[in-house]
Amino acid sequence: MLGEVRKICQWCGKPFIAQKTTTCYCSHQCSNLGYKERIRERKRQLKRSQELLQPRQAAEGQDFFSFAQAAKLIGVTRQYIYKLVKESKLRASRISGKKSLIRRADIELMMKTKPYERVVPKEDFDISEYCTAEEIAEKYKVNAKWVWTYTRQHKVPKVRIRQFNYYSKKHIDAAFAKYEVDSDLTEWYTPEEIQEKYGMTRVAIRSQVYRNNIPSKKEHGQIFYSKLHFDLSKSSEQESKAEYYTVKEAMEKFKLSRDSVYGILQFHQINREKNGRFVRFLKVEFDRVMGVRK
Repeated sequence: MLGEVRKICQWCGKPFIAQKTTTCYCSHQCSNLGYKERIRERKRQLKRSQELLQPRQAAEGQDFFSFAQAAKLIGVTRQYIYKLVKESKLRASRISGKKSLIRRADIELMMKTKPYERVVPKEDFDISEYCTAEEIAEKYKVNAKWVWTYTRQHKVPKVRIRQFNYYSKKHIDAAFAKYEVDSDLTEWYTPEEIQEKYGMTRVAIRSQVYRNNIPSKKEHGQIFYSKLHFDLSKSSEQESKAEYYTVKEAMEKFKLSRDSVYGILQFHQINREKNGRFVRFLKVEFDRVMGVRK
């Protein structure tokens, strides 16, 4: 049936047909159970945050910690401490076959060298210095999912409040600086428009852009090239082309074979150059030689 919204209940996991796209539960009972679970989860989070403060208070003045104590101090699991030590991100000293200790100084050093992982107190959080993935996507004309991947790969500082991630504007602007383009450029080609106008392949377009350093931009996954710069590069190519023969052009104009053209070039020491797939040489030099032969 057209218009049906098929969904999976977030509580019981059963498929159902929803009346609205925002519906998450298959029944009123599942909705109530889901609500109660959310309340319980908030209470558990509050309890965990209170528990995190206790080991910090107890560890005041202590310089050495076991793996379990270090885990409580930082607010992670003991297994995660083992992982940090194994990856050489946190130093530990083995004092016996079953006993290892971690210095407070090494924990503080790790936190300083990894500022993106520290917990930012809510009262110290300035929302004006952060932005959401959606705001970044709108500003830089990219896909929000790509923002999430990019920020993870480049370790952009972020703060999570409730279910939302906020990213440091300073780091985002620096990371995306290479995507900024001259604001004076207002006209752009798509690759399809260039293909239609100049009869070029996608590979040839990319080569032209690379060789001539043509400004480009990307918006919502679509690449654009500066119309002004691309037209200028093609215009200069046409002017240059008017001064040169290719081997094929020389063959057609003077009714010569390919071997004859190369023989003349070699015998008269006419400079030639490679332009893409073609060999070219100055018309004035070749015409002078052909004039002598005539």
